[in-house]
Amino acid sequence: MMKFIKNIALLAFNLIDCYYHQKKIASFLIKKKLTVNIFFDIGSHMGTYTDFINRIYPDCKSFLFEPQSKIFKKISEKYFTNNNIQVFNLAVSDTEKKKNLYLNMHDLTSTLSNFNEQSSYLSLKAKLYGTDIKSMSHGTELVQTITLKKFIIDNKLNKIDLIKIDTEGHEFNVLKGLGEKIDIINNVLIEFHHRKLFLGYEPNEIHEFLINNGFRLIKTFKFPFCWTDRFYSRI
Repeated sequence: MMKFIKNIALLAFNLIDCYYHQKKIASFLIKKKLTVNIFFDIGSHMGTYTDFINRIYPDCKSFLFEPQSKIFKKISEKYFTNNNIQVFNLAVSDTEKKKNLYLNMHDLTSTLSNFNEQSSYLSLKAKLYGTDIKSMSHGTELVQTITLKKFIIDNKLNKIDLIKIDTEGHEFNVLKGLGEKIDIINNVLIEFHHRKLFLGYEPNEIHEFLINNGFRLIKTFKFPFCWTDRFYSRI
């Protein structure tokens, strides 16, 4: 019975995400008449955000970063024939070294950060999986991290129109890893966790960092009961 409930919950989650949440974001981008020639998908998972970006901007060049080796293999095959999409088996952070990625039963939520085991939201999710919070993590994978500053320099990029960051509590580290190259970013779509999901996670730090680097909050997209995606743009 619990497995059936879990499957229904995951199905509902995916349907709401694809046909409600992401659709709202896509509609906003179309209405805003944003120009997107270069797109970075940080924490791409299966590339659902890249898919809708490329539907809106078919000539856009996309760079996807996905540290989970199993997911990376799938999306490498998915985009093999698309010359506008490059996929990298890297975790983006503020340092360059090997780190443990904590693998989660719900692979969308694998992370470099530490979960807060007191989180009621995580407790509920674990029950749907028929387990507890500790058992939701089923091991680690050693992954290579990279900073966006180094990647931008190595690839001689001088402008990024839109960067989407969904790294399960590691978003601030991604931003800090830009260094002075944050100046070439025009727009940021970033996930904010409003529950106490991760230890040491302070969403206000992310907001203040973006404001102090010349961005302003344009739009907030609320996913029912879970998180918000925030769209920041340069003033």
